[in-house]
Amino acid sequence: MAEHGKRVLIIDDEETVGIGMSEMLKDAGFKADYVTSGKDGLDVLKDTECSLVFMDMIMPGLGGLETYREIKKIRPGVKVVLFTGYFKDADRDIFQGVKEGMIDAYIRKPFFSEEIVSTASRYA
Repeated sequence: MAEHGKRVLIIDDEETVGIGMSEMLKDAGFKADYVTSGKDGLDVLKDTECSLVFMDMIMPGLGGLETYREIKKIRPGVKVVLFTGYFKDADRDIFQGVKEGMIDAYIRKPFFSEEIVSTASRYA
């Protein structure tokens, strides 16, 4: 198991997703934290160096795209992977994010642990 000690932050309003993903990543040797809102994620990133953020696209309050724009102001170098279940405007939002050069990678829910770990290994 790789002990790379890279720090990954998960932002998802569903706590079960945050717990599941952070455990998966910890098992793979990453340092992983999760928060349940875009605002909390921004607070963490102000104080903590992360190499990668996994973030849900659809959250109450600050949504994925808005949070992403703020993340890039605070930590321009951080990689962000957006994920979401299917929703009507997903493709429009994803297209907008790609157009703005914001989305580093994209994962659709439900996802598999190998997908999360391999994405983290690639980008973190």
